[in-house]
Amino acid sequence: MQQEKIQRTLVFSDSDQEVRVALLEGDELSEIFFEDMEADRNSGKIFSGRIENEVKSLEAFFVNIGMKKNGFLRFKDLVGLPNEYRKGDMLLVQVRKDGTNRKGPQLSMQINLPGRYVVYMPYGEGSIGISRRITDQDERDRIREIAEDVIYETEGLIFRTNCQGVDRETIEEEVLQLRNLMRDIVIKFNKTSKPDILYSEEDFVEYIVRERMDNKTVKIVVDSRNLYNKIQNILTEFEQKPALELYDRDSFNYKNIYEQLEDIFARKIPLKSGGTITIDKAEALTVIDVDSASNVKGKNVEETSFSTNKEAAYEIARQMRLRNLAGMIIIDFIDMNVPKHREKIINIITEESKKDKARVTIVGFTHLGLLEVTRKRTSAAIESLVFSPCPICHGTGRVAAPAVIYNRMIKDIEDSLSDLKDHEIKELIISVYHNLSGYVTPEVRKELETKNNIKINFEFNWNDPNSYNIRFKK
Repeated sequence: MQQEKIQRTLVFSDSDQEVRVALLEGDELSEIFFEDMEADRNSGKIFSGRIENEVKSLEAFFVNIGMKKNGFLRFKDLVGLPNEYRKGDMLLVQVRKDGTNRKGPQLSMQINLPGRYVVYMPYGEGSIGISRRITDQDERDRIREIAEDVIYETEGLIFRTNCQGVDRETIEEEVLQLRNLMRDIVIKFNKTSKPDILYSEEDFVEYIVRERMDNKTVKIVVDSRNLYNKIQNILTEFEQKPALELYDRDSFNYKNIYEQLEDIFARKIPLKSGGTITIDKAEALTVIDVDSASNVKGKNVEETSFSTNKEAAYEIARQMRLRNLAGMIIIDFIDMNVPKHREKIINIITEESKKDKARVTIVGFTHLGLLEVTRKRTSAAIESLVFSPCPICHGTGRVAAPAVIYNRMIKDIEDSLSDLKDHEIKELIISVYHNLSGYVTPEVRKELETKNNIKINFEFNWNDPNSYNIRFKK
């Protein structure tokens, strides 16, 4: 399976309310973006912020940038030393990682300004980085020579994959544009005295074209004339241009994208060989289990296991990007006894991860045979954007057993009547979830009435299986 040679297609679908984008590798969906979800994304934005307090135990400042929660600025992400800053100081900061329901955004004073060909670092102190996807050594030497000529001592540059083959003059022009942009941001910062946003990247369509189009992108498909014209205008600024196609219906019908979207939400993903992978998420941990299931190909158990694991490795790398998984990822591959088979699996994950914009680290197999992987992302997992936690089970996927609720309810009834024995209570009205119908029978109700000398009515209209409601009628 030569995954490296697979060509990419960007598919834009323009509905009345938002633009959606799918990235295809060959015919397979590998990433998905929704405009209204990206609108809430703060990663990359630059703010003026005020230091609210210092937490030495965390080696960080909490910084007010005008959002609901203060941002978290680690000492190692400062420009200068921690003792140079005091509570109340105004800082120029950039959001490196979006916040969550529990945490504010992660901030840095080490500003990065992305262009089409380079990422400009005004405080980079001479650092030069070159995309790992540029493998030709002569090209890497050419790029490094340009970098050394164009940057000042205090600056840094990261050369993106798109800069491969681009002439010196074009690169120098973009560096100058980004340098001027940074100058304008600093001028705005010097004029402000309160937390506020100073810079936000271009609109959604421009952002996607810049961030996801590379030299393997052969086609862009759109389904509206307005979007076609807009992207056509954006592409005039690129030296290498993919074909632009206007689709005559909803472009998410292209290559069965709608059907493939189901993969994002499924817990169990079937493999073509008959095997499966199962994905379970916790707060900061994702566990992926590989199962051969109905796959019986191979001369022996080792060969069958290796064959399934290879296919699973490609799919797992795709799912990590598609779902935007992050944190620690533990993969339970089918047991393999041949060391070179394990090495091959690690190589597959490593190579596939080169397609990933997020930083992926392959830790290796544990002594229990589990592969440890970490993936660092800057924005929320797509699952958290599409779904909200269930108000009943709070995301656990479980509710209390009816017997547990029933026994608790009986105890509550008796305790309540004991507390109210001096009051003239003539009737109890108890609302319960319908799954208690097998417990709260007419016989049980009669027994409770006799025991407590009170009329009791049960109503099966409560909408929470974990609770009930007791009302008193005088």
